[in-house]
Amino acid sequence: MALGLPSFRIPTKDDGATHTEAGHIPGGRSLRDLVFGANDGLVAAFAVVSGVHGAAVSARLVLLAGLAELIGGTIAMGLGAFLAAKSEREFILSERAREEREIEEFPDEERKEVRLIFQRKGFRGPALEQMVDHVTADPVFWVDTMMTDELGLAIAPAVTPFRSGIVVAVAYALGAAFPVLPYAMPLPISTAFPLSIALTLAALFGAGAAKTTMTGRPWLRSGLETALIGALAACATFFAGRLIAGG
Repeated sequence: MALGLPSFRIPTKDDGATHTEAGHIPGGRSLRDLVFGANDGLVAAFAVVSGVHGAAVSARLVLLAGLAELIGGTIAMGLGAFLAAKSEREFILSERAREEREIEEFPDEERKEVRLIFQRKGFRGPALEQMVDHVTADPVFWVDTMMTDELGLAIAPAVTPFRSGIVVAVAYALGAAFPVLPYAMPLPISTAFPLSIALTLAALFGAGAAKTTMTGRPWLRSGLETALIGALAACATFFAGRLIAGG
């Protein structure tokens, strides 16, 4: 094991684990977008609020800066997620179309590639030929095999670009709302800032813990790491604001 890298261990039956397909359901992509969108919104808005607050300005200016970040970040993240998913979808579909064309125009060469794929998996002799015959007998299955085993791609796009963009945008907006919310309340700035810190760190911890549904890491460690990263970003921008303001 390489030094400095976190160790990951998948629970086994001895740990009381049971068989489940929960981690493989199609909604996993949306869950990932939701968690990471919220996490980005929390960290970015918290950093902006802390920086502006560090400049010793009024609660209204902090609120305006936080809202500007929330709105701008939501639009940017939503569009970014949309374009990324759209590019991924177009690439997968173009590669699938290319494989379909190659199987139709160069079946012998593509058959050799199938044989090589299963040779690398350990098949030999009659078993290898049976696998090759089985795969190449069905053009759709043949293309699926080339997509996954030759190109390392999904057989079809996993999520629609519009859905991905909406999920990320909504999650980002919800995350960014936590640091900003106290400044929208009728509270003195000396009270709003500690409340913003408490809400944000609690939400960051929750987002970090939620990520473990995809990463398999210990929820407590992941939550604390995420909260620490957000706190460091806030400290840096807070003191930068103080420095800029000459405080």
